[in-house]
Amino acid sequence: MAHLAQSPSFILHQVTCQFATGDILFGPLNLSLEPSLCALVGRNGSGKTRLLRLLAGLDEPANGHIERTGTQVYVAQQQDILPHTTLAELLGYEAIFAARARVDSGEYQPDDLETLDGFWDLAERLSEAFARATLSPFDPDKPAAELSGGERVRALLCGAFTAQADYLLLDEPTNHLDRQGRTWFYDQLARYQGGVLVASHDRELLAQVPRILELSGAGLRSYGGNYADYQTQRDAEQQAARAALEHAATARKRTRARMQKEHDDSQRRSAKTLRTVDTLNIASFERVKYKGAAKERIGSWKKQHNEQNDALNAAVNKARERVEDDNPVMFTLPGSQIPEGKQVLVMENLVLPHVPVPPLNWRMDGPMRVALKGPNGCGKSTLLKAILGEISPRSGTCNVSVSCAYLDQHLSRLDLSQSVMTHLNLGNTPLEEGVLRTRLAQLQLGADKVALPLAELSGGERLKAALACVLWRAEATQLLLLDEPTNHLDLASVQAIEAALAGFPGALLVVSHDDAFLKGLTLSHEMIWEEAGWRCESL
Repeated sequence: MAHLAQSPSFILHQVTCQFATGDILFGPLNLSLEPSLCALVGRNGSGKTRLLRLLAGLDEPANGHIERTGTQVYVAQQQDILPHTTLAELLGYEAIFAARARVDSGEYQPDDLETLDGFWDLAERLSEAFARATLSPFDPDKPAAELSGGERVRALLCGAFTAQADYLLLDEPTNHLDRQGRTWFYDQLARYQGGVLVASHDRELLAQVPRILELSGAGLRSYGGNYADYQTQRDAEQQAARAALEHAATARKRTRARMQKEHDDSQRRSAKTLRTVDTLNIASFERVKYKGAAKERIGSWKKQHNEQNDALNAAVNKARERVEDDNPVMFTLPGSQIPEGKQVLVMENLVLPHVPVPPLNWRMDGPMRVALKGPNGCGKSTLLKAILGEISPRSGTCNVSVSCAYLDQHLSRLDLSQSVMTHLNLGNTPLEEGVLRTRLAQLQLGADKVALPLAELSGGERLKAALACVLWRAEATQLLLLDEPTNHLDLASVQAIEAALAGFPGALLVVSHDDAFLKGLTLSHEMIWEEAGWRCESL
């Protein structure tokens, strides 16, 4: 990777981030970031997005400060798109193109020339970038809503790379990208001359980076090498930490046993001394002196033992802080078995809007497990919505014979002002509240998260909540429709849901560009998009 070693682009001094409640999200962090390629990893809810926003200057830390040098461009993992949002507005170049239009018309303002400094050829550079990204020709006035999710991400990344900033801050950039888009992105990343910090769970991307930053409750740790190297180092660290904890606990146990023996011996000697003193023919003041000395020795031993015990406890606690809790993500996935050969859905001469392919004739029987594959914009999400009856086909029919559940990539069916518990209760979930809270906790959605509005959760936490709402409802699911279900999830969560889906007893229709995820689902078929139409293959 062609990244130059230079002075730090960011220096974090005691940076702390906290919620409005006062609870600490992370910090204090102290770190220097040089302009190199680095990946940011961590559990959902650890604060990766918030850290990127702090570095970009979009949020302010609760305490501490950040020194920045050079220019930065931030690409968020989620964008708010309105029907009238143009491509120029999406990319953050609206002011530049407006100034250029005024200059071209001869009605420019004094500040327009300054605005255009360094950006006179922006349209040409973006057009070249769009062509390399296999996007339709760049038009600043084109409505952004006309692009698919993957196309919008590619457009945003084109805008970021074209800006030639000193540092790129990218939040889950491969979400929604198809295979071609990911290959293009990896190539652009390898060519980029500035610094890049990319928050990602993309296993293929993480295998290519030379440095990993891990954000956790323990702070921000840096690891040299790619994700495999990071895992090896972390495993070694944790093995050493567990060994140190065991050693400290064993030392405490042995020392406590020795101190108990010393205490018992001291008690016996003191008692013997006191008995002996009472038999001696000595003056009373001498007898008081001997008895006081015996009691003082007991007190001295007790004080010494207490100090030793405090030191031992401190050593064990310090060692325990280095050991991370083994708190795996677990996902319980209910479902209803579908008999072999039972009709699940039938499509007859189905023609979808905005998708120029021949009519689709296809039957899905239980318990088929099918991946929908094709490039961005080919109509995969549109096909799922047609199955659900959310959109009407131009012609033909689509009939579903079983109960189905759907998770869309934008979580559009959820009211973000409501909590996950509210959504589950509205769905008439058959699970009791105690069981619900236990299952949500297994998804890393603890008591502090389940009552919050979904809007206050991280992207990954929100997706896990959406999965819970979709699946833990009154009616058992026989057909599960998933549109990019791993977007925004950390790797531990991806692997947990991967394992849960592998054992799902019903039929499955899933859209995903994560090849590693699809390989773990024990799929039976693939529906592959081609210009000549959809083609179904057995695996």
